[in-house]
Amino acid sequence: MANPSTQAPSNATTTNIVFGRDFVQSSYTLLEVPKGLENYINNNEGDQLVSFQVRGLENDTAVLCTSSQTFSLQRAHTSNMLIPIAPIIRQSLPNHGSDADMDMDMNIDSDVNPYQGQYPELDGSDYESQAVLDILDSVLDLIPISPRLDRLAELLGQCPFEGWALESQLKILLTLNVLEMTADAIDGTILCNMIEEGASNKESGIEPWMIEHCLKSFSEAEQADKPGHFRLSDKKVCTFMGVHLLSSFERGSRWRLEDFLKKWEESLNGHFPVDLAYLAGECIVEEERGLERSQIITYIRYFSKSNLPNDPAMRFTALFEIKSKWDGQEIRPFLRDLVLDEKKLDILLLKHARSVKQPGGGVIYSSRVIK
Repeated sequence: MANPSTQAPSNATTTNIVFGRDFVQSSYTLLEVPKGLENYINNNEGDQLVSFQVRGLENDTAVLCTSSQTFSLQRAHTSNMLIPIAPIIRQSLPNHGSDADMDMDMNIDSDVNPYQGQYPELDGSDYESQAVLDILDSVLDLIPISPRLDRLAELLGQCPFEGWALESQLKILLTLNVLEMTADAIDGTILCNMIEEGASNKESGIEPWMIEHCLKSFSEAEQADKPGHFRLSDKKVCTFMGVHLLSSFERGSRWRLEDFLKKWEESLNGHFPVDLAYLAGECIVEEERGLERSQIITYIRYFSKSNLPNDPAMRFTALFEIKSKWDGQEIRPFLRDLVLDEKKLDILLLKHARSVKQPGGGVIYSSRVIK
């Protein structure tokens, strides 16, 4: 009696699997579509074509963009080989005698359609036949990420604004199209707020659209009851001035924390309350012992997540090269741009870092790589 574990299920079907004469491995790539993207495709109205764009520079991790989302393309290897197949379209050749031209035409059709061909050895088979398209050991995962809007500063920095008088000497033109393709931006209106085409020169030297843009950039929102009035955001203004102070300091140098906080408050003229939480992901705070054992000196220095790699593994490597151990609340801001929610961030930390719970309830993260 046969082993039950080796018997085919009662509802199993038999299929002939055929390798084509021109079979070439690694001709295809399988893309695993997440549920959110699947719903986007299925909810497409009418006959409108659903299109995606794969973007990124040569040394970037490629991203796939829709009209509302950005996904990082990550290759994931599988434990089993994957064999995608497709039904064979049986091709029956009519009898044309010695008409060589007609035979040649039929051969051309066979080459054009990889699923269509002549397989005489299967003519007597009672089973369906499938052609092997490829043999794969990996798939491409789509990981939702935030758009790389920091790339805009890098691109626009190649052509800084130097005054209206020098605008006619502009040699490099960055179009909306080019910026969208290289910055992985989703919404074109983000770019429109940064670039104004055809602005005329005003006697004051400052264009009204520039003033309005600055107000919008540093405000919560335009007040609906008072059009043209803006309420400045504490967080946006404080973050801008704090990052400016840190980044303009001599490279590699650091401030004593109390000196930095004092200078930061002075730069805001007392109009906005400063808070170190505003600088999360833009600085590192370090503690060192002073000359006396009981003395602890706190320092702060500029360290921005925008300068870190976009690849998760490389991001963690860079972080642990800076510090071997990170407090949970300190490392999270440097990773949030890689994911869309806190749950995904927890998964990312679990995958790339070791965690040790502290008696007080906190968590310390260190590298999984033992040096």
